[in-house]
Amino acid sequence: MADFTLSSGSICRPFRSPWGAFPIKNMPISTGISSNAIRLGSLMRLDDRTATCAHRVAPTSTGAETLMIGIAAQAMSGSTATVDTIIPVWEANPMVEFKAVTKGGTLISTNVGSARTILWDSTLNIAYVDLGASSGVDNRVLVTELIDAVGDSGGYVAFRFLQTDRTSTNNSSVAYLGLYSR
Repeated sequence: MADFTLSSGSICRPFRSPWGAFPIKNMPISTGISSNAIRLGSLMRLDDRTATCAHRVAPTSTGAETLMIGIAAQAMSGSTATVDTIIPVWEANPMVEFKAVTKGGTLISTNVGSARTILWDSTLNIAYVDLGASSGVDNRVLVTELIDAVGDSGGYVAFRFLQTDRTSTNNSSVAYLGLYSR
């Protein structure tokens, strides 16, 4: 059992794709980004604050958003992050898997197949899978594999983004992904 020390280099990144190459979508960034630069590995979503921004992307601190697009495949500083500048984003395609470090618990076999929350650590500037989140309402990813060993804390897991709320009891499930929801 290892206790991994997380760092700013522990970014969320692509893990596996059925096509070999990982799908990348080039998207225009939204307004107001220059004040909060985009970091490599940032969680990205469609900006639905106003109708005129709905085709643009913005970073988010929580994966509990709807309209998730994926993970920033490039950093962009505040000085170059102007409206409609194109940024590559690793797509949150339901067929691909990402890998991220974990917080809030140790890796156990029952993590595989469980829905979890993905969050942003503003101190380290990394996205991580929260193993200790108590609210299923915020679950947006499905853990598909333990990359590090059972018993490790801070270890990597593989995950897929969920398309919709799979626990919904009505026919109008909330759509989570901006490009791949039903």
